[in-house]
Amino acid sequence: MRISLPAVICAFLLLAGSLSLADAQGRMRMTPEQRAARLKDSLALSDDQVSKIVIIFSESDKKREEAMSSAGDDRDARMQAMRSVMESTDARIDSVLTDTQKTKYDEMKKQRMQGFQRRQRND
Repeated sequence: MRISLPAVICAFLLLAGSLSLADAQGRMRMTPEQRAARLKDSLALSDDQVSKIVIIFSESDKKREEAMSSAGDDRDARMQAMRSVMESTDARIDSVLTDTQKTKYDEMKKQRMQGFQRRQRND
């Protein structure tokens, strides 16, 4: 069985792309589009809201990467930077939502925080 060079290159690029989505703990990180789609389902977002939220998530990802790089090995600085980016992202998302959607999003954030706290206790 012969495998062509283009097939090998394609397979390598697919593998490299999928590995780049994995975070430091080996979990797969969702793309901004995937996260916005999840919110669309949960909050009944319009297409306009989804496209605005994709932009917010994309910019947030860049800020998160910059913050993590600048914090270096200082865990407290990284946590503070992450918290700042997350709060900014949530505030920007809130500005796109209706009052009803904000209420539901606030509940989702509470659940997210509870899940984070559970994982911290188990680590």
